[in-house]
Amino acid sequence: MKSLIAALTLWLATACAAAPSEQLQPRVLNTNTVLSADSVRLIGRFDTRVSGQAAFTWPGSAVEFRFAGSTATIRLASSADIRFLLEVDGQPSELWVKAGEADYSLASGLANATHSVRLTRLAESFSGVTRIVSNPVTDGKLLPPPAAPKRRLLVLGDSITAGYGVEGASKSCSYSQATSSPVLAYAGVAARQLNADLHSIAWSGIGVWRSYGEQEPANPTIGERRQLTLGDDFNSPWAVTRYRPDAVVIAIGTNDFWQGSAAGYRAAMTQLVSQLQTDYPQRPIYLMVSPMLTGDARAAQQADLDAIASGLVEVIDLGKIEPADGYGCDYHPNVITQQRLGEALAQKLENDLDW
Repeated sequence: MKSLIAALTLWLATACAAAPSEQLQPRVLNTNTVLSADSVRLIGRFDTRVSGQAAFTWPGSAVEFRFAGSTATIRLASSADIRFLLEVDGQPSELWVKAGEADYSLASGLANATHSVRLTRLAESFSGVTRIVSNPVTDGKLLPPPAAPKRRLLVLGDSITAGYGVEGASKSCSYSQATSSPVLAYAGVAARQLNADLHSIAWSGIGVWRSYGEQEPANPTIGERRQLTLGDDFNSPWAVTRYRPDAVVIAIGTNDFWQGSAAGYRAAMTQLVSQLQTDYPQRPIYLMVSPMLTGDARAAQQADLDAIASGLVEVIDLGKIEPADGYGCDYHPNVITQQRLGEALAQKLENDLDW
């Protein structure tokens, strides 16, 4: 968590103090107001089929709002304990939403003024579903939510994009919500640097042809899960018209090549690219070489991607893990590597899209 706070403080160093940690425990407060779209801004994929609620699972999904007053509370319901990043006037802190339904104090003891709040899910979809079940409640009044940025990114990825182990101390740790953060992953870094909205459709271990540990395809691929509003609910189809990205990044291949080769990778990636071109015509699509692959496996992935690239489809190599920089959990990129990758992606998009 120290690396999360330190990194975000560099990006988000604005004026007001964060809510005290003792205020971040769930309290049952009898909140009655239901969620309304004109009171908050939802960032990412949210299932709003239940009136007055918004369910979400994808890492990096966020809600933000503004209010005039000194305190703000929101009611959340969760199927499991889920880790969040809370930012009050740009100042970051950690919030764990507990299983069950309760009201959470997001801000308390602030100056009676205008404040902004952003709550970002750090956990992956398989950790459980969280629902927003009320408007924020304040001791003053809600203001119109922040305007959406003009720039929009869609990134399809695996554990690297989800920020698996990015806050881990070394390669010896294994998966934990406490050490994983999409905000500190390369896509999150680039989106903040570019002031762009980001839909991060990421799932650890997933591939475009097969997932980690599989000899032949068995579990849902990124091509299947990308079509879902809730990452593990196949009864929650996502309508592509709800979000029109300016650019698409596909960072998939680490798990397809987990044994060094992937016979079905090129065909599966070709199909995914074709589908994305249909969904988002005239949008650039970037095929990212995995920073975790090395040697022959890395060369094989790049050869497959080079064979697909044409026109608005381009291969990008943002770099790889350098042993001198250290590792996150299970040999994943740590904060140093993810920051470097994110800055490289931001520079590429700035140059290509005139951002």
